[in-house]
Amino acid sequence: MTKPPIASFRSVSKHYGTHYALCAFDLDLREGELLTLLGPSGCGKTTVLRLLAGFETPDSGEILLDGRTLAGVPPEARNVNTVFQSYALFPHLSVFENVAFGLRMRKLGGAEIRDRTESALRMVRLEGLGGRRPLQLSGGQQQRVALARALVNRPRVLLLDECLSALDYRLRHDMQLELKELQRQTGITFVFVTHDREEALSISDRVAVMRDGRIEQLGRPRDIYERPANLFVAQFAGESNVLEATVTAKPGPDALTVSVAGTPVTVQTDRNFVIGEKIALVLRPEDLHAHDDATGRGGLAGRVLERTYRGVTLDTLIALDAGPRIKACEFFREDAPTLDHPPGQRVRVGWTPGWEIVLPHDAET
Repeated sequence: MTKPPIASFRSVSKHYGTHYALCAFDLDLREGELLTLLGPSGCGKTTVLRLLAGFETPDSGEILLDGRTLAGVPPEARNVNTVFQSYALFPHLSVFENVAFGLRMRKLGGAEIRDRTESALRMVRLEGLGGRRPLQLSGGQQQRVALARALVNRPRVLLLDECLSALDYRLRHDMQLELKELQRQTGITFVFVTHDREEALSISDRVAVMRDGRIEQLGRPRDIYERPANLFVAQFAGESNVLEATVTAKPGPDALTVSVAGTPVTVQTDRNFVIGEKIALVLRPEDLHAHDDATGRGGLAGRVLERTYRGVTLDTLIALDAGPRIKACEFFREDAPTLDHPPGQRVRVGWTPGWEIVLPHDAET
């Protein structure tokens, strides 16, 4: 039996002047999941959080928490907490008092405040640092204090508004893993906002890709990446080579022959296209391999423009005879020198059949 959603948006709209931040927005949050809102700046991600937290009021529609409407319920009366990008710690209070602040506002007993605060600090691995001030901590430690302060209240939903964006790459990666572990440990529903696609795919149970106040696709990270609903999702969810092509034949129920600037290519798709229709052929760089043009093997012909050694991978930028430039990203092996194609070399670019993504042509993307 499917559990009812912990929180729901029902045809919610919110505008600021003539700009609509959300347009007839619908979303259900599941109990105990980590849901990420992914999208470009201005697409409405933070507005979703602010509406659920009570910092903004919808112009139309309804927001529910545990089946009850939140209309008229002030932020402090909602069992929802937010972790901001700026951390918003009190610099004059100790770490312990920062975490305990919400409990004191609720006038809980001293023993309960101490026990819950110390438990929250242990949860984020800050035991023994309760007496320090925020400015005596590293950025990562300050982030953990902000998390502990939110978790100590045992909210039904924890909202995280680009809370890792101020951290350096290594620390941000570490905190991603810690966030995921914390969510599993507590069982609290997390709603995480980011514009970083790698971050979204790596930590989420589900991802909602947003554009212009609406959800373009909602699903598991793997589905978002491997089976995008449209070209916008495909390009936003991961690095993509996009080639325009035209359907020329249908050799099988799940196969198409398409022309890429005169070069015939057979692709696989369960989408329905008609002969003569324009399509977008999406090829992920990591799915491509370049080989010497003299081998006689098939693929798209072109010339190497540049190669970039990245340690684990070797990236090759190729100008296709068909016109566009594409990038192949292959695992580098010192015992396979044929992967290393110098600039100017003629190559053919291929991929494993079925790994391509075939989408309707989208002139707006």
